[in-house]
Amino acid sequence: MRLNKEDYRKAEGCLRRFDYNSATILFKRDDMFGLSAVGYSDMPKAPYSTSDVVLKSIVALEDDKEYQKAVKEYKAVDLAKKIVNKDCLVIFEELYRKKNGKYKIMYENGYSEATYKRRKQELIYAVHEELKKFEKS
Repeated sequence: MRLNKEDYRKAEGCLRRFDYNSATILFKRDDMFGLSAVGYSDMPKAPYSTSDVVLKSIVALEDDKEYQKAVKEYKAVDLAKKIVNKDCLVIFEELYRKKNGKYKIMYENGYSEATYKRRKQELIYAVHEELKKFEKS
């Protein structure tokens, strides 16, 4: 199946932003969990209770549009990686994570240009399908 330009660019953008999205998720979660559950009032608190500061940060994190978009894209790429074959995974690692060129990937792995295009298109299509699943829910 052939994707239109907008869907193709959206899916490929998710692949390109995979590392950025994972860093965004980690940093925002680190900010949230880095807060201590210190009681600011004179009343004692249970040792494993959630403080008001942590609860407010969790609510803020759930309302953060950038965080929600990063999580959605990260999950879509991660699920797509699990359903594609190993040639697609090699292209993902080399092209989108290590930023190697097309011809270097083809030379090192022994792919023809048609195989490279086909595997890259399979990867992008898988990401597109996973994104559609997240948009429906």
